[in-house]
Amino acid sequence: MRISHANQPGFTAGGSPVDRPSTLHPASPAAHRFASAWAGTAIRALMLLTVLSTMAAVVAAAGARLDRAATAAARNDEPIYLPRAEFLRPMSLGWQNVLADVLWFRTISYFGEHFRSDRTYPWLAQMCDLVTDLDPRAEHVYRFAGFVLPWEANQADAGIRLLEKGARQFPNSWVLEYFVGFHYYFFKNDYPNALEHLRRAVQLPGVHPSVPALIAVLSAEHYGPQTTMAFLAELEHDVDSQELRDVVRENLQEARLADDLQHLDAAVDAYRTATGHAPLTIEALVDAGVISEVPADPFGGIYVVDPLIGAVRSSTGHEPSRLHQSKLREKALRGEPLRDP
Repeated sequence: MRISHANQPGFTAGGSPVDRPSTLHPASPAAHRFASAWAGTAIRALMLLTVLSTMAAVVAAAGARLDRAATAAARNDEPIYLPRAEFLRPMSLGWQNVLADVLWFRTISYFGEHFRSDRTYPWLAQMCDLVTDLDPRAEHVYRFAGFVLPWEANQADAGIRLLEKGARQFPNSWVLEYFVGFHYYFFKNDYPNALEHLRRAVQLPGVHPSVPALIAVLSAEHYGPQTTMAFLAELEHDVDSQELRDVVRENLQEARLADDLQHLDAAVDAYRTATGHAPLTIEALVDAGVISEVPADPFGGIYVVDPLIGAVRSSTGHEPSRLHQSKLREKALRGEPLRDP
């Protein structure tokens, strides 16, 4: 009896065997490799899904707390908790830079929402701190916080703290050191700290030539021309750029000019007290024994007595640089918001 294979599994209608794909024997090495690769892919996919889910949960929780903070800021009666970086790092499973980026986008959104509404930012500093704790190399966050917190949010201390945090992470960034120094001067009236950070900035590569000039002006304002000259003379040896060295020397000349004018004006006052009138020439001060000699003008001119005001000036027209006292800085020192209401 002939057995027909037609319409049976594995055979064609004509009874010919159908080519079937080869299968892996469960015990073969290829099967083990395939199973291991598949398991590894599945585990990685699960880990990624877990990380993304964790990030979404963290960002959603932080966003909800930030939203509640807008109302709480007005009432000041609701404690707001933001997760700490040491808790988020293990939850991110090694993806903390990605988590930092996601939280940074939420921080920018938070800033924009409040900038367009009440312009109060009670949690902006904490959010910038959290982002830079998760990703310490996020230089753009330090710069953002260093500008927005003092100038827009009226949080100068928080802005300075984040700039200093950034300067520790980027020790070759003259920009961060410069902003720290400027903020110490402008917002805190802290000349020693301002000059310390500006001096660090001027020794870093790529620094702008205006920084040594600011150092000279701040030093003269706070310490006087004699200390400024000693400070600049030391600074001249610290900088390694010829361009910066030339700028320091020019400011050193201005400091000498300021010192000369200070002493000559004092001599004119003494002459006026003794004679009842101002001297017509600088040489009259020598003739009267008020000074022993006329100092040389560091800019190549001569010192003359201005007949209109009775003060000494340089014939070159050079005047010592002075700080401009603005109403904006006066507001900053009083702790008032800098923006217009």
